[in-house]
Formats: sequence, C-alpha cells, structure tokens
Amino acid sequence: MSIYFAPALLSLLFKLFVLAYVLRGGRVSTVFLSLIVVFALHNLIEILGYFYFESTDIGSTFLRLYYVATSYVILYMFLHGLSVSKLESKTSTSILIALATTLAGVVLFSDLVIAGQYSIGYSVSAVKGSLYWVFASYILLLLISNVCVTFYGYRNAKSQIDSVRCFHSLLALAPVMLVFFLAIIFKITDVGINATGLVPLATAMFLGIVLNTESKHKLSDLRRVMPLSLERVTTNNLMDLLDSYIQNSNQDNVYKNLHEGIEKEIILYSLKKCDNNISATAKMMGLKNRSTLYSMMNRLEIDLNELKQSESEQGELSRVS
Repeated sequence: MSIYFAPALLSLLFKLFVLAYVLRGGRVSTVFLSLIVVFALHNLIEILGYFYFESTDIGSTFLRLYYVATSYVILYMFLHGLSVSKLESKTSTSILIALATTLAGVVLFSDLVIAGQYSIGYSVSAVKGSLYWVFASYILLLLISNVCVTFYGYRNAKSQIDSVRCFHSLLALAPVMLVFFLAIIFKITDVGINATGLVPLATAMFLGIVLNTESKHKLSDLRRVMPLSLERVTTNNLMDLLDSYIQNSNQDNVYKNLHEGIEKEIILYSLKKCDNNISATAKMMGLKNRSTLYSMMNRLEIDLNELKQSESEQGELSRVS
C-alpha cells in the first residue's frame, strides 16, 4: 500500500487545490469543472479502497464504485474533448451520460463486469465477469474517440485560443491513454500487476497541462518548439532574418530586406494555415480583397503554384518514409 497510497494522496490534494482555485473565480468551462470533481471523487474512492481492500464485502463495494467512477472519468474527459473541439451538443451529451449510467448500473448491481475480487499484495484486482469486455471496449472507444475529435478540433480551429486548447488537450491525453491501455492489457492477459495505481498521477498530469488554457488562455503554444511544425519553421526563419539584419546592419538595403523578408514569412505562414486558399488568407490577414494579396505575393515573388507543388512533394516524401 505504501507504494501507491502516497501518489494517490498527493494527486487528490492537487485536484482539491485546482477545484478550490476554480471555485474562487478561475475562468473555466462547466465541463472542465465537472471533470475536476469526477477526477477527485475517483481519486478519493481509490484511497478509501486501500483501507478496506482486505475486507471482502466492503472491498468489493469500493472496487465496484471505483469502476463506476472510472467510467465517468473517461466520459467527462471525452466531453471535455468535444467542448474544446467545438463539437459538443446537448443530444450527444445526454446519450453519453445515459450510456455511462447504464454501464454503472451493470457494474454495481450485477456480476457481469466484476464477478469478484482477489488480492495482489498491495491492493485488489477485479475478477472479470462475462461482460468485462464491454467495459474495456467502452474505455478504449472513448479514449480513441477523444483523440480523434480533439485532433479534428486542432486541425479545424477557428482561433488561436481554440488551437492551443486542442493541442494541449491532446498532449494531456498521452499519459492517461498509456496508463489505461496498460491497465486493460494487464487485466485481459491476467498479468499480476495493477496499473490502475498510476491513474491518479495520469489524471493529475492531465489537469496540470490543460488548466492554464482553461483558466487564462495564455499558455504558450508548444508547436513553436516542436520539430518540423509550421510555427517552429516560421519562428526559425524569422530569427534567421533578424540575425542577418544584425550581422549586415552596415550594408545598403538591409532594413528593406528585413521588412520584405518578415512580410513574406507572414504571408507564407497565413497561406499554409489556410491551406493555400487565397480568399481565406486575405480574410485572415485583414486585407480588403484577394487582389491586394495577389499584389503583395507578386511583389514578394511568391508563386502559389510552386508553393502547392512543394507541399505536395513534401507530403509524398513523408508518406514514402
């Protein structure tokens, strides 16, 4: 118990701290607030279960409650993914909550998912019922769906804030997915290891990563430091222009070259963000019409056809590799 109790307790304290911060006026969505509460309850049930796992009757009750809480944790993480991706709807939310509640009833009042319990030394593990595969499928399906909808939201974000929130939600999902995949694999293969003790840490990491975007919307966009990302490439190009300007400041036309170089990088970045759509790019840049953008591109020698061909070749190269 000593191995897993301390991390679980620290994770619970962190979640309670986040909850207190949010209730004091932090700027968060209702879904995110609900997610914090579900995370904390899930964590609390696990901690209480450590004290009662030796008692067959009480330990079994806490084990079932833990599975129920787990189903709601995954549900509200998915609802958060729908929220940040701007894909949530009352209908889908109602259907998902009804599905989770039905599964919770099966777990609590039958032996179809949990048929019993057994000790693994420091905790307990569930004896798989005949419908345990339904519970495992529910977890895996919602986790994978969460990644898909969040990635869709990231790719189709209509604002920088939405893009940052989706990106960091994807990043936050990584440790949670790893732990849940391990837990389910260990359970299905009857390995005598219980990875669920790591779940509180994974959910605490999830909260820590997305909290700043939820409360302040000022978290730095990590794409700026990701290799080969558009933001990283553009940042490097701008820094190269500044370095060249500093090193050649005594030469003619150096400021003009810097100005044109920065203008060109802005246009190239905007074009790529808009999938080379001229109308969308002009709108993004706040230009009056397409003609103004075309004039700027001609002046800076930006050939749209060459740009599209270059991106197509890069895409083919990446697929081959």
